[in-house]
Amino acid sequence: MPKITNIAPGFDIEDVSSGKIDEISKEKSEFEKKVVKNEPKISPNKGGKKTGYFIPQQKEQQRKILVVILAVVAVLFALWVFLVKPGKIQSKKVVKPSESESALDGGIKVEADLTGEIFPEENSSWSKERPFAVMVNNHTDARPQSGLIYADLVYEIVAEGGITRFLAFFQTKTPEKIGPVRSTREYYLVLVKELGDAMLMHIGYSPQALVAIDTWPVRSLFRGGCESFQGCTWRDNPRNVAYEHTAYTNGEKLRELSISLGWEGKGDIRVYKFKDNNNKYSSKPSASKISIDFWNKGDYSSIFEYNQSNNTYLKFTGYDSSGNPIPHKDQEETDKQIEVKNLIVQFAVENSIAGDDKGRLDYQLIGSGKALVFIDGKVVDATWSKADRDDRTLFYDTDGNEIEFNRGKFWISIVPDRNVDQVVYN
Repeated sequence: MPKITNIAPGFDIEDVSSGKIDEISKEKSEFEKKVVKNEPKISPNKGGKKTGYFIPQQKEQQRKILVVILAVVAVLFALWVFLVKPGKIQSKKVVKPSESESALDGGIKVEADLTGEIFPEENSSWSKERPFAVMVNNHTDARPQSGLIYADLVYEIVAEGGITRFLAFFQTKTPEKIGPVRSTREYYLVLVKELGDAMLMHIGYSPQALVAIDTWPVRSLFRGGCESFQGCTWRDNPRNVAYEHTAYTNGEKLRELSISLGWEGKGDIRVYKFKDNNNKYSSKPSASKISIDFWNKGDYSSIFEYNQSNNTYLKFTGYDSSGNPIPHKDQEETDKQIEVKNLIVQFAVENSIAGDDKGRLDYQLIGSGKALVFIDGKVVDATWSKADRDDRTLFYDTDGNEIEFNRGKFWISIVPDRNVDQVVYN
């Protein structure tokens, strides 16, 4: 795949030609002669030429202008003494749209593009880098996964056969172990493109995804050489499972690889609206437990429970032999369960790809449809809209107002629109 680079726009150079400066005639005009005739003599300079003209009217005008200037200076000085100096007038510091000024210490705070979280500028070098995504396996043999607890935004969508797969985006944190890594599909790439032309790590692809990677194009870290980049990917099989469930990647190495490919920096990301008021949706119906069956209830069901103490949603995946939801924890941080601030269920049209012998699917993610937004222990009936492939998917309430989310992590489950009744909450 050809290297993709960010090419800065050029500048047009204008040729500026200077006109000729007319020479001032040495002979006095008739008007000048009349003025000089009635004026006192002016001593010539060393070269014998007059040093200027002395006109009484001009002197009076100059005196008046000087008086006005002094008056203005005096007024400005008085304002400074009585207002600015004691702090009655304060200058407002202008900051970038992605930054806010702390009311406590005056330091610059940076708003994360994906989560809306506020960080000190000195601890946010990541803010100048594009997000990267990883296709993470969710087969029962691939659990528990590594690194998902650090993702800023995760999409969960069926890959095929009712088995979901995760598209996890990382920006504010970069784990050293993420996986297991699996292949990608074209509809996942539609979501990658909307986040400032983000990068994607995957191992393998569907035929449709390969065409998209090479023609849209997509910043594929796999096609960019991750498997041959030292320390970027490896196999780990402590559970003695099939080969396809054993690939892992290092987020730090993905960043290094991206720099070698010329993919440093980031594109424009349409940031969601965020609120700082937990009462925004207090009048909406309560929803403390949410069950999402993408195709069927079972190993690939996603269950969330509202944690009021943190105002978050704890994630569970599948059920144990007693029918209880299994906490979704991390392989490396076994005591940590996935926890998000914002949970979205997006309903989309699902179709089988004609003639595909692997049973691959396609999801229509450009257009609009219904959605449910779970926030602050409430549920908001919503709609989603995505105008074009590179545009951000936006969510609106039924009055047409853009949803204002909590600052924090997102989990978005994309469910076939035929299964609206398989999303249950109470």
